[in-house]
Amino acid sequence: MRIDISKIILYRITHVNNLDDILLKGMLCSPNHDKANPHYTQIGDNSLIQSRSLRSIPLPPFGSFGDYVSFYFCYRSPMLYEIQRGFQVGKKEPGEIIYFVSSIKKIKDEGCKYVFSDGHAAAYSSQFFAKYSELKNIDWNIINSKYWFDNDEDPDRKRRKQAEFLVYSHVPLDAVIGIGVYNEKVKNDVEALLQSCNIKNLIVKVKEDYYY
Repeated sequence: MRIDISKIILYRITHVNNLDDILLKGMLCSPNHDKANPHYTQIGDNSLIQSRSLRSIPLPPFGSFGDYVSFYFCYRSPMLYEIQRGFQVGKKEPGEIIYFVSSIKKIKDEGCKYVFSDGHAAAYSSQFFAKYSELKNIDWNIINSKYWFDNDEDPDRKRRKQAEFLVYSHVPLDAVIGIGVYNEKVKNDVEALLQSCNIKNLIVKVKEDYYY
């Protein structure tokens, strides 16, 4: 299977409260980065975040999950579903969540180091890879599918849907294609913040289909 990396888009969700710090620093920081925001607003399950932070990455540049910025290969992830429904985490309204959209090509062009997994990176059954040729190990059918709940025929769909692309240390804003938001109000707020930071090369789009 031949994979065209120029067409693989990456998605990272975060709370809109984190945007000003990201813009001021000009990058998305990993949790362990020396410039990481001490007041970062988490949107995930704190117990899972804590357990992930202690696990090691088995490939260069190694380190732990806390040394990486994580992206999904899809929007409308299972994580977002749990966040919007309030399962295991505090419920968040879709307007509180924004997307940073990038691509493997952008990450590569910026010289960032990375690894990727064939499923939820915290799952012990997931495998890690670092070569473009190994992208064939990701289940692109489930990545691109609207439906991902486990069923009797395939009890592993949810894990595979959450395959991750992990970027070491930080992601410069130059590697970001744009920002996806839920509605026009959030778009206007984000654009005003971009203007106040004198950032002119980031496109903000309303992408209601990115949400549940």
